[in-house]
Amino acid sequence: MKRTLFINLTIYSLAIAGLILLVLPVNWFPTFYDVRYMGLAGILNAAFIGLLPLCLLVSKNMPEAQKKNDAAQSFQFLLAVIFLGNALGDLGLYQLYKVGFQYDRLLHLFVPALMVIIITIVLRDRFNVRQSYAISSAFAIILACVLGWEIFEFLSDHVANTHISGVYGLDMSNDTKWDIVLDELGSASGILALIFIPNPVRKMVAKLSVQR
Repeated sequence: MKRTLFINLTIYSLAIAGLILLVLPVNWFPTFYDVRYMGLAGILNAAFIGLLPLCLLVSKNMPEAQKKNDAAQSFQFLLAVIFLGNALGDLGLYQLYKVGFQYDRLLHLFVPALMVIIITIVLRDRFNVRQSYAISSAFAIILACVLGWEIFEFLSDHVANTHISGVYGLDMSNDTKWDIVLDELGSASGILALIFIPNPVRKMVAKLSVQR
């Protein structure tokens, strides 16, 4: 699937799902849904995917404009993967833990690996940051995002009465520890990929950058 098609489908899907969750009666949905929270999140996520990467785009007349804009579009792809993965979890895939499949832990391992690769590319190609500094900065950004998300989950559950921390509000301490451990393992995997297999990683991102 071409990157632009995936991004556009994600934006429209999140926006439509968000509107449905905001408009229809709460009792029409499964009891484990935080219906209005999920609806608002869908709308905001679609907006972030569509608008936030625009801040990174440069004029086509600028030096290395193609490389810089490809980096910005790779960042847009990253946002789409993250928000879609979380949305699918909220819609039901997180519930697979009941049959032994930890979808949540899969995300916490895979997403940081992709994040460290793409954030490094954005810092390097869009802002001309040296590779070693870009990798270090990407890791720091991911660590901040991880801690910030765990704090957000805790505050959301206690202030807005949602059920997004732990396993739907249960086993929060153990789940949070696993989340952080897997996030760091995923980030480390991304760093190792950038250092030891840079050519395949570049080819992978180049494929994501194909526009047809």
